[in-house]
Amino acid sequence: MTRTLLVVTLVLGIVTACTDSFAPDRSSGVSAPQRIAQNFAVTLEVLTNFQGVDGDLRDDCKRAGGGGAICSTYRISLINNGPAIDARERDWSLYFHSIRRTFKLRNRHDFELEHVKGDLHRLTPNSDFTGIGPGATVEFDLLAENWMQFESDFMPRLFVVDAAGEAHIIQSTDSDSVAGLVKPVTHNHPDNWKRTAEDKNTLATAASRYAAYSAAGDQERWSTRIIPKPLRTRELGGAVTLTQGVEIVEIKGASLQPGSLAAVQRRLAQLDLAPSGDGAYPVVVSLEKDSLENPVAGAYQLRVGESGAAVIGGDRAGAFYGLQSLLALLDARTRTLPLVEVEDAPRFAHRGLFVDVGRNFHSEGLILKLLDQMAAYKLNRFHFHLSDDEGWRLEIPGLPELTEVGARRCFDLSESRCLLPQLGSGPYSDNNGSGYFSVEDYIEIVRYAAARHIQVIPEFDMPAHARAAVVAMEARYRRLEKSAPQRAAEYRLIDPQDDTRFLSVQFYDDSYINPCMESTYRFVGRVMREVQAMHRAAGQTLSTWHFGGDEAINILAGGAFEEAPGSHPEKGDAPAEFRRQPWSGSPQCQRLIDSGVVASVNELGEYYARRVSLLVEEAGIATMGAWNDGVKRVDDVATLATGENYANAWAPLFSGGGDESVRLAEAGFDVVQSHADFLYFDMPYEVDPQESGYYWASRYIDTRKVFSYAPLNTAQLAEISTDRDGGTWAAEAPAAEFAARVRGIQGQLWSEVVRTDQQVEYMVFPRLLALAERAWHRADWELPLMVGQKFSAGTGAVDRDALQADWDQFTAALGHKELFKLDLATIRYRIPVPGAVAGTDRLHTALPYPGLPLEYFDGEHWRPFVDSSAAGAALALRARSADGQRAGRAVELRRH
Repeated sequence: MTRTLLVVTLVLGIVTACTDSFAPDRSSGVSAPQRIAQNFAVTLEVLTNFQGVDGDLRDDCKRAGGGGAICSTYRISLINNGPAIDARERDWSLYFHSIRRTFKLRNRHDFELEHVKGDLHRLTPNSDFTGIGPGATVEFDLLAENWMQFESDFMPRLFVVDAAGEAHIIQSTDSDSVAGLVKPVTHNHPDNWKRTAEDKNTLATAASRYAAYSAAGDQERWSTRIIPKPLRTRELGGAVTLTQGVEIVEIKGASLQPGSLAAVQRRLAQLDLAPSGDGAYPVVVSLEKDSLENPVAGAYQLRVGESGAAVIGGDRAGAFYGLQSLLALLDARTRTLPLVEVEDAPRFAHRGLFVDVGRNFHSEGLILKLLDQMAAYKLNRFHFHLSDDEGWRLEIPGLPELTEVGARRCFDLSESRCLLPQLGSGPYSDNNGSGYFSVEDYIEIVRYAAARHIQVIPEFDMPAHARAAVVAMEARYRRLEKSAPQRAAEYRLIDPQDDTRFLSVQFYDDSYINPCMESTYRFVGRVMREVQAMHRAAGQTLSTWHFGGDEAINILAGGAFEEAPGSHPEKGDAPAEFRRQPWSGSPQCQRLIDSGVVASVNELGEYYARRVSLLVEEAGIATMGAWNDGVKRVDDVATLATGENYANAWAPLFSGGGDESVRLAEAGFDVVQSHADFLYFDMPYEVDPQESGYYWASRYIDTRKVFSYAPLNTAQLAEISTDRDGGTWAAEAPAAEFAARVRGIQGQLWSEVVRTDQQVEYMVFPRLLALAERAWHRADWELPLMVGQKFSAGTGAVDRDALQADWDQFTAALGHKELFKLDLATIRYRIPVPGAVAGTDRLHTALPYPGLPLEYFDGEHWRPFVDSSAAGAALALRARSADGQRAGRAVELRRH
């Protein structure tokens, strides 16, 4: 439909161009950039994805400096639906966002291409510019690094900047969505969805989904299934109907604090179970640790009887979790509870969800909704990523530039008022590219979490991923430089004499704080103390400080590049001066090396970790956390000042992520398993270019893949999963002692392409429920650790039938009970795309979770799919949410 409209528009434009003069319409006083912003349409499309077969493309990429000499090509088309832009009107630039480094304009010489910063690029007309007539289309064919396999690789909000530096957003692109802006990835080539010519992944279709989903077995026994699964459930037979709601009638032993009781009552109201009248179903809650068989923190017993329920907690968390299990039993449609007895205790102490609000800001309201759902499924660690290159998101008293400049994006090349636009935010500050939490907001979030037995773990990512802080503190420096030079330097984060040329993973050359300066540690300590005070005000001790520490590298110094001009056909050319390690040119770091404090720049990451651990210890904070590469050179945790330390092991399993977990454990760290190819919720749900997400670690992470994760024996996953190209991989299990170092698991939601709160909900749910299942419960199909046991696609050690049966029960409870509860909580979870195959006289359909309504499109209307004999009339199929209020993405049904 979009392509048809585009053709019509172009035809009409050509007719207009033939009848009107080519002269611009200046009578209204509207400038060329304003006319472009008001009248131009834009399309974005992949031309050729790297397949490893085009020698000229690879050579072009190598000389341009693409990593691994791997490039793709794409096109930006500008369609002039207004008056002409004259050849003399060339004092403007077109700015666009691209998460792929864009090197070269391949098809024209009348514009100059520049990389500005991060993902921001610009095209500027030069003296060869001949104008853009009415109805004309200008095509920019561009060479870019790596691949573009999903539509979400493209970014919205292109804008034009005039000679005075004023930005004008192209109105047709001013949206958080790229729908209608991006042509299908397969538009120019059917295999453009592949990463290489040998890519073994399967493109999602109606038929492939049907084959995957129709393997389900028994999905009938779901009424007594609790998510996450308890240690033991004994069915008593029968059920009770909660006609007048539920009332917590007695609290023995101060079982619940007032905030926790209020949280439970809020959940009851959300599920339409608030007590109404004298006939409310009574629930007695008590603390009786000695009566529990497994009295670990969070353990509980639950008995649901006809006349009431009893919850016995080993501690307050256990009492709270027992009530959550009571509500997990609920069929909210019929308001019935099955009669059962439950004995339960958590598997791991750390059951976490990570949310990035640095790349794109997400509201306090969303965070509170996430905390509600974390509590409902017994997750207890909220890892709050509050800073990154693209944004600082927490007010810090006394350092106003952090939020006045570092939390805001706008078009200001000097960056004295804001950060440059990134990640589709465009030139204005009226979207989720900008925003921050006030002190009061953060205190409320921590208080809200504490009432739900969730510990908030703040993270301010440094020394890399710190550009928002760097720019903000440079703005502070300039403000105070003349009036108070000592104060100006107090929290400065860069060595102004550092001439190191580097490039970060996100394509910045100025985003790393300097670990060799005392002002860096004054800054970290100041932020730490202010956040600690906020936690005290909220009534929750700040017990963990996560310093980030990841990706403090120069990508141009890596093995995908060589010194230019090079001869290796699979390495990109990079000038020698750009291939130095970060901080190599810093006089302050050189003095640190000369004094013998560190041996070389390669040890500066470890030095930073040690210095921060001293600050953590001085503040009385019990635990320090980091991403695994933040402590990759710490061979003995005893060199850190903090008594408790853990690291998130995030590297993909197919590329050695399991070995990295073992290395951390051997160094003395506790490990939080966070592997990107199973637990990164910013990855797409399936191999379909219309799905949103990054995919460097996996082309898909669906709910089943999360469910199949084995956190103690990740090696067994080599038997049941593939690498990112759909190929096989191999792994070896560690010794059983490794399990003692695994503190827990955590799901991650990074937000580079997650621009809205609604998209966060789509990406997190229902995967969060599978995460909770693995964090709380060890499944029978998870194999014990046997040192040296090898796994690959053909080893056959995993009981696949047991895994399938467990998944069937989980999905039955998810489809019949939990999705409806998410609807009641206004969570806009991802509705699955159906599978379907057409038989001779009927349409066979399948969904990954039972119970969702289906609809078919007959060419005019969407109609309920209640009769499979509608095969002849169905042109497309889609599912609806459990409450029927929302429709998912449709799949076209191909006819043969």
